[in-house]
Parts: sequence; C-alpha cells; structure tokens
Amino acid sequence: MGYSKQIYQRVWDILDGRKQAAREEASRHREEIHHRIPRIAELERQMAQQAARITRIVVAGSPDVEEKMQELAEANLGVQQERVALLVQHGYPPDYLTLRHFCADCRDTGYVEQNMCHCMKALLRQEAAAQLSRVSPVGSSTFQSFSLDYYPDTPDDSGISPRVRMQDVLSTCRHWTNTFSPNSESLLLIGKTGLGKTHLSVAMAAETTQAGYGVIYTSVQRMMDMLEAEKFSRESGSKEQYRDTMVTYLDCDLLVLDDLGTEFMNQFVGATLFNILNSRLVEERPTIISTNLEPAEIEARYSQRMVSRLVCAYKVLRFAGKDIRYQKKVEGIRQSQ
Repeated sequence: MGYSKQIYQRVWDILDGRKQAAREEASRHREEIHHRIPRIAELERQMAQQAARITRIVVAGSPDVEEKMQELAEANLGVQQERVALLVQHGYPPDYLTLRHFCADCRDTGYVEQNMCHCMKALLRQEAAAQLSRVSPVGSSTFQSFSLDYYPDTPDDSGISPRVRMQDVLSTCRHWTNTFSPNSESLLLIGKTGLGKTHLSVAMAAETTQAGYGVIYTSVQRMMDMLEAEKFSRESGSKEQYRDTMVTYLDCDLLVLDDLGTEFMNQFVGATLFNILNSRLVEERPTIISTNLEPAEIEARYSQRMVSRLVCAYKVLRFAGKDIRYQKKVEGIRQSQ
C-alpha cells in the first residue's frame, strides 16, 4: 500500500513498543514467580544447563549424539511439566511465564513469513485515518452528513436544478469510492466556495483510507510549503527528506489536493505541481483535486498543458448551488434570536 514514510515509521514504533511491553511483562512475571516459587527458578537453571549440554554434545560430534539429545529432551520436558504444575498449583495460568505478544500470529514483527500481518494492516489504516483527521474535518464530512436540502430544486439556466445536479455528483463520488482501485480515474471537483467540494473530497479520502489504501489529504498550499522548505533548506538531510516526501506524494494510492489555485505561485510551485500531477497520470495513480477555478482560469494561472491534463484526463464534477456555509451561518443566527 502507498502509505507515507511517516505512517510506516509510526507503525514500526508501535510494534516495537508492543514487543518491549511484552518483554517487560514477562520479566515482571518471572521476578514475581521466582520470589513466590523458588523451585521454579531452580528448574529454569536446570533447563539452561540442559540447553548448554545439548550444544556441547552437538559441537563435540559424539557418536551417540542422537541418543543423548533424546535423553536431554525428555529430561527437559519433565522439567517444563513440573514448572507448569507448580504454576497451576499456586493459582497461576500455565502460560504465565510465556512471552505473550500483542499479536500471536506475527509476534509483533508485522510480518508472517513474507506476508504483512493483519495487525500491521490494521495499524496502517488506523494511523492513516488519524493523520487524515489531523488535517481535515473527517468527523463531520461524511457521505451520510452531506445534505442535498441546501441545494435549490428550481431549475437554473441549464434547465436542471442544482439539487438534481448535486445528487448526480454525490452518486458519482459514492460509486467512485465503492469501486476504488489504485488505478481509478482521477477527479476534478470544480465550483464556487461553499458548495461541498471539500466535504465530498474528505468523505472519499476517509472511506478509501478505511478500505486499507494509502491516502494523503492536503491543501496544495500545505504541500508546496513543505516541499519548498525541504528543497531549499540548508540543514543536513534535507535533500533526502525532500526526495522521500516527493516519493510519498507520487506513490501513494490516492492523493487528495484541496483548494488548487489558492497557493502562492512561483516557478518552483508551478513546475513541481505539474510534475506531481503529470507523473501520477503517467503511472495511472488517482488524484482528487478541488478548485474554485474554471478551466480558463487554470490555464491563465498555470499553463495550457496543465489545463489539458486536468480537463482531458480527469473526470470533471461541477458543483452548483449557493454557498452552504453562508446558509448555515444565517440559520444559526436565526435560531439564536
């Protein structure tokens, strides 16, 4: 999955923390049992001595090595059985001295043989969702909370009402999310301020994240600020960080860019933005872009080749209606009076 390097690092830290917690718990249990049941401490010393004897026999290459190893194995089994019996006798579970991992399948390594464990997949989804919630209104921006009541049902000059048009937009976004794959079609959400572009882009990002895909949600300005700071920083390691960040934006399963056209424009921003969008198109990686700009304004601000990529290669969803944020504010004022 195309998760960011930061998310993977956070997950590795969690797994390391789980392993450390398991070791510390086992150590506490061992100290407790050795204090309460000294015989078990003696048995464990015997087990360690037997293990050392087995090693010496193998290294020495004794002609009767198999017979001696069998004897030691039987003796070791007897010691283990006595230890379990003592634990139970004193009211402890049989596995009280066993190292108990958070995930028994992968032993908190994140992998079972060469396959990523279900626990690591779950952690990646959780961390991706947490990161998304820090930069977007995930809780309030869902498909379920997207209300068509704010869109007029009176036909406009096109003969279609904004409500009907937005019902089609909502259905398209739901279907796109339900059928998402790492080579899904890219979407361009166009419309004036306050018509629900951010709401639906966040809803799509959140559900795609929950489905287990690597999603990055950010405003164009925030993305450019990060890349520009890393690109031109004189600090040690900044070049490597810039490359890692670029790879994250280029390789994630879904990139969601909010507010195209509000970023501070310069040569670096224009070239870098085009590079990211064009590279993702070439690699058939989906991107969702929301903007207040019309195609002619995109061309005037960026370039003809930029508008060509967006309008021709993206599925364009046009938002219609009146500023919903303004309508909600007016409603709030009326209700408070």
